[in-house]
Amino acid sequence: MRTNPILAAALVSLLASTTLSARAADALTEPVGGQPAPGSKPSVANLEDQVAYQRAFEAVVWSQPAVAVYGIRRGLIEGLGMKDNEVMAMSKPLTTRHEFLTANNTTPYIVANADLQSGPVVVEVPAAIDTGAMYGQVVDASQVTIADVGPSGVDQGKGGKYLFLPPGYKGQVPEGYLVIPSPGYRIQFAFRSIKLAGATDADASAYAKKLKMYPLSEAANPRPTRFVDGFDRRVSTLEFFDWRYFKDLFDIISVEPVFPRDKVMMGMLASIGIEKGKPFNPSLKMKEIMTRAAVDAYHYMQDRFDKVQMKNLYWPERNWSYFYLPDPSGGFSWETDTALLYDNRSDMYHPGTYYPKQIPAKPATVYLASMADSNGQLLRGGRTYRLNVPKNVPVKQFWALIVYDRATWAFIYNPLDRVGLSSYDMPNMKVNADGSVDLFIGPEAPEGFESNWIPTQGKRPLPVMRIYGGGDAFWDKSFLMPDLELVK
Repeated sequence: MRTNPILAAALVSLLASTTLSARAADALTEPVGGQPAPGSKPSVANLEDQVAYQRAFEAVVWSQPAVAVYGIRRGLIEGLGMKDNEVMAMSKPLTTRHEFLTANNTTPYIVANADLQSGPVVVEVPAAIDTGAMYGQVVDASQVTIADVGPSGVDQGKGGKYLFLPPGYKGQVPEGYLVIPSPGYRIQFAFRSIKLAGATDADASAYAKKLKMYPLSEAANPRPTRFVDGFDRRVSTLEFFDWRYFKDLFDIISVEPVFPRDKVMMGMLASIGIEKGKPFNPSLKMKEIMTRAAVDAYHYMQDRFDKVQMKNLYWPERNWSYFYLPDPSGGFSWETDTALLYDNRSDMYHPGTYYPKQIPAKPATVYLASMADSNGQLLRGGRTYRLNVPKNVPVKQFWALIVYDRATWAFIYNPLDRVGLSSYDMPNMKVNADGSVDLFIGPEAPEGFESNWIPTQGKRPLPVMRIYGGGDAFWDKSFLMPDLELVK
């Protein structure tokens, strides 16, 4: 019988390949992957502590909006002895003892807390009048704006009864209200009583007290709203960047519902002792870890501010940033279809609070932050700077320069109790022959310019120019605001 040469060759080849495969299989001793390289060791001695630190760090960055607005709640309760549904109505604009994030000193503030766990709450907003209007936002515990108020808000300046409903409310909703369902239980509002047509601070304060706030259960016969004037009192609302930050965060988590966007973070928080329905009692070691994480997160966000805002310049040839950093939808939630971009969110909520639902192309108030001097150097503490404000700044209302402590984002305590200067102060300032005005920012007033000086007490300053009602020349950028110049 003759052997087919082709078949014989195939059999030899198959036998050889089978033998080679068997030998290769005998040589395999480890699977592919599944462990680090031989000899690898943990990067830290205690991985449990490292995980706690990492989760605490991320929690600080993630929770900036919530803890910042909770600080205002804490400040009103502890500093002014206020309760829910009571209203802080300042008789005058804020000053240095009012420790808020990047607040303004030109309009009296109106702030209140409410807790919808007790049922719906009504806020009656007065209609805008010739001498005044009320602007502001109502936010939930995550500082998500649930209602804009005033001429650009839900009531469109006509005033009205806002009715805020708790999550899952099943009760009857009466007619005649501007109904706002809230995703959370604790809500808060911050309004500004805007002075119009030559109105005084007293006029603005009186207008603010036309507001009413009460539970819906009392709507038939509401008790008079209690107003508290915090002007003469210290009101501290700033976050604590130590382990107490997590105490505030725990107080928030203990009340509010959990949203799908936050479920992963809830698991991380539970691993460091922050869990709804359980006590918050961190050990001394955990407090030390939390403090380290809070300090590092603070410096991380401070560093991001400089880097991000320097990429957000309003005029390419100037060092004024536009400050606003809205999300892709034009709002400030930074929640997309696929992610919660909480790093980007912290870029706004670390230095400030209370943003509108959506930012229009030409907002009524614009914030420009001076990031660097005319030489491109970041502003420094202990130095004196000069800003030449041109005669005809294109504003329909007024401009105001406010200087904040770059470390706290709050006003700088100083003997003059002066936090800024505005076009309203022009009659009291030295004005140049061309109608412009030189403002000085620094630890000491240049001789002869005391009335033009904003003290910094050696702090690193963040000057913010507010443009109230920007004109065409501002929006088409034909007007250029000069940069700050280093004097000494």
